[in-house]
Amino acid sequence: MSNDDPVTPAHHTKVVHNDHKNQPAQSEDTSSSLPFTLSAQDVADSLHLQPDSGLTEQEFLERKKRFGINQLPSPPQRQAWQVFIAQFKSVLILILAGASVLSAAIGNVKDAAVILAVMLINASLGFYQEWRAEQSLLALKEMLPLRARVRRDGQKIDIPATDLVPGDLVLIEAGDLVPADGRLWFAAGLEVDESALTGESQPASKQSDTQLAFDTVLADRSNMVYL
Repeated sequence: MSNDDPVTPAHHTKVVHNDHKNQPAQSEDTSSSLPFTLSAQDVADSLHLQPDSGLTEQEFLERKKRFGINQLPSPPQRQAWQVFIAQFKSVLILILAGASVLSAAIGNVKDAAVILAVMLINASLGFYQEWRAEQSLLALKEMLPLRARVRRDGQKIDIPATDLVPGDLVLIEAGDLVPADGRLWFAAGLEVDESALTGESQPASKQSDTQLAFDTVLADRSNMVYL
């Protein structure tokens, strides 16, 4: 990414929502509100933003109260017993369970007990590895919260990404993670890894001075960046 490329977050606008990124607009009237169909200046005007100074502290507080925090909903964390039960849903375990039942049915209780012991050992090992991985990932997320650089009151400040609000001017540098969906205000040589969204292995080239058709698919929205 280029140095200090500002983007205007649009993830909380009334028309563009996170769960509708892949859906084209259904009418020309709707398209007039989509950030990628507008010029950067029009988006800034619609969000009452002064790009040279960014939002004021009062504007930030009002918008945070109105829109809440900038955070995607997280799936509920699985309980330990749920992780353990999930180990018995694999095809291998089901085959072993069937073999154990058949062995017991024909009188080979010893074989059935051995197979059952193998099942429990396999499930226990799988549970231990999966539960430990989930807990490690959770701890890592808590240790390394996503942060963002924004321009507010004419100053560049570093904030938690959860404190971003619609209209914030975000500054992106090489190696940064995109902290929110946004419309580019200015970009020079900017490339973004969007493989999680588009499946493309190559970084997507971005430009800020384009206006796109309302039915442009997500992978071709060169004037937008996504969380």
